[in-house]
Amino acid sequence: MSDYVHGDKVTGTQYKQVGDHNVQYNGEGLSRAELDAAVEELRSFIADLRSAGMVSPDGTVVDPGAVVAAVQSQPGRLRALGRAVSAGAKDAVLTAVQGGVAALVAGLVAQG
Repeated sequence: MSDYVHGDKVTGTQYKQVGDHNVQYNGEGLSRAELDAAVEELRSFIADLRSAGMVSPDGTVVDPGAVVAAVQSQPGRLRALGRAVSAGAKDAVLTAVQGGVAALVAGLVAQG
């Protein structure tokens, strides 16, 4: 499939270098800025979970119930992530932000 540009939306296959990872996104109608916002939002949320002691420094979930409660108690905080997951970019986000806690948070947001 060829790439097409419609205003500020890029459709088709997109590639982006994020840290040491290449991110490929095949979704439709999600801008690159929206995908970047979802990645940054998830990273920030995980950093807060680490600060609260729910996630260890190596990324291990210490208290899964507390992580679930944190996601559910702050639904407005993960809006960009929710939009990205709804648009089919969950794998792209999880490629940029790897780890079990990232997958857990993204899965909870997807259940919504």
